[in-house]
Amino acid sequence: MIEFVRRVFKPWRVCCAVVLVAAGPVLAQNLVFTPVLSAPVGAHPEGLTVGDFNEDGHLDVATANSESDDVSVLLGNGNGTFRSGYSFGVGQSPMFLATEDLDRDGTLDLIVAETGSDRVAVLLGKGNGFFEEPVPYPSGKGPTFLTLGDVDGDEDQDIVVVNSGRFGHYPPFSWSVLLNNGGGAFALAQHVEEQDRNGLFPTGASLEDLDDDGFPDLTLTWSQPSWRTPNGYVSALRNRGQGTFAAWRTIQAGFTLSAVTQTDVNADGNLDLIVTSLFTDSIKLLLQLSPGQYTKPANMEVGFSPVALSYKDLDGDGYRDLIATNRASDSTSILLGRGDGSFQPAGHYAVGAVPTAMGIEDFDHDGSPDIVTANSGSDDVSILLSGKAVIPSISLSAEAVRFSVDVDTPARRTHQLTVSNVGLGSLSIADIVLEGSRAFSIERESCAGATLATGKFCALPIHFESTASGRHQALLRIFDNAPGGPRIVTLSGTVKG
Repeated sequence: MIEFVRRVFKPWRVCCAVVLVAAGPVLAQNLVFTPVLSAPVGAHPEGLTVGDFNEDGHLDVATANSESDDVSVLLGNGNGTFRSGYSFGVGQSPMFLATEDLDRDGTLDLIVAETGSDRVAVLLGKGNGFFEEPVPYPSGKGPTFLTLGDVDGDEDQDIVVVNSGRFGHYPPFSWSVLLNNGGGAFALAQHVEEQDRNGLFPTGASLEDLDDDGFPDLTLTWSQPSWRTPNGYVSALRNRGQGTFAAWRTIQAGFTLSAVTQTDVNADGNLDLIVTSLFTDSIKLLLQLSPGQYTKPANMEVGFSPVALSYKDLDGDGYRDLIATNRASDSTSILLGRGDGSFQPAGHYAVGAVPTAMGIEDFDHDGSPDIVTANSGSDDVSILLSGKAVIPSISLSAEAVRFSVDVDTPARRTHQLTVSNVGLGSLSIADIVLEGSRAFSIERESCAGATLATGKFCALPIHFESTASGRHQALLRIFDNAPGGPRIVTLSGTVKG
């Protein structure tokens, strides 16, 4: 249940440690992840998605923040670092979000599940990192999860919404299908309320073609809210071909299930079923033998209370690896695939407090996947870069520059602002922008466009000249590839007399 406690934004923090606990010898290539930064977002982030929202070729991150009722966007610098985030309001208690080009204009859009508003909101992207106002679509009571796919065969991305009821686990429980009309607008195609599942509520969903008919089928996980009565199962629903689904299989996959995904882990051409079991601290793997028929669950231990699940080839051996985010142990667990349906534990990596969601993408363009998690307990995201990350760090000789002249003896005054790279990576200064009083001027070409190696610096002359008495103010913005930018230097000048 959501704690309605307001939190404020915190400054960027350097993450200081990573924990790797290897269980037995790791047969594949050794994994190294460097914790780079924890970046603040809104209060209690529950959902996370990754995409290039400003179309600059670098991946960005967005989070759904359930307590501050907003979405935060962190624009990527392309080296695994991010600029300071900005947020915009949506409906009440957003719990999940995804990104896709819904209107086929080449720009990514956002889809948000708003638990407190009983609706899904669609925000069409502008292509510059910002979005249009949310367009709401009623979905059912308490939407907590959604997945995207072309469920009716018209090549548009549709939405399947999981509605976990009032306050997250009180009935009514349901799931809904919203069909895309091709322009990013949606109509309700199916809404199914579940009344007779002995208190179980839906927690996750996946869309994959399980019977090879060309249409994605729907897989739902079901769970109970209390560890005292652990139960859970998976239901598979067959796609009828017009955006509606019919019951097909019920699969006993484990207790207190949360996340679900499907991929072929043993190279037999069948999609296998993988779910997280929240209160048994494990992942359950069920190999698919034929459409809808699975082996008994194989148990793989991870951290405490896994709530998010993904797969990717992390070590470059050509086999899919599994990644789980563990809410109660503040960690991400990695299981390295052997290609035959078995996995080798590769340890647990520390992230922020109470991680709830994650993304696995290459944020620094080095060809290897990196990990980002949304952390609801610390109101931030954690970034783990594969390999030994080399990150720049910017230092300014002043954060505020003040001038003072006499109106009777006006003279041009100059201050040299020194911009230094005190980090390990190359610092690139993309632009320097001056905003405010015309009494100030800069020689931007001395630093703008510069690339500074470790220990190097550039000097930026700032001039002040005015005969108008009183106080003059301006802001200097420095855009660079170090985390937390842009830098802001405040300028003030006083003309006495």
